[in-house]
Amino acid sequence: MVMSIGGGVVWANNCTDHYARMSFDEVSGNYLNYTEGRDKEDTSCGYIKGKSASNGYSFNATLVGSDGNHSHNYYEDFDLIDYDVFPGNEIWMYNYVKENGYNGAAMKCESNTGTEYSVEFLWSPDSV
Repeated sequence: MVMSIGGGVVWANNCTDHYARMSFDEVSGNYLNYTEGRDKEDTSCGYIKGKSASNGYSFNATLVGSDGNHSHNYYEDFDLIDYDVFPGNEIWMYNYVKENGYNGAAMKCESNTGTEYSVEFLWSPDSV
């Protein structure tokens, strides 16, 4: 989104929702997964919305640092705030990604149960 204000151009932050689907199976060691990194434009909250989950299970989500768009490098060397996400939840996620010098963010997701299950969600590194 581009807006014109008083003759200048202002670029909106990176708040477009991206779809993600993950599967967990703690028995086989698959209890943790990350999305690809995305650029983080400002110090605003991140955003996540739970869409669906097998048996309505929740999962744990945390916004972590990354190198930006399509990155698979993740950084967790600062205070992290985690959230339990259930289907239907909309959460504005406080985080310290940008304040700690990272220009990208990714969603770290962990299983909340030993059962094999899948989750679907929307997320963005910045909020409106």
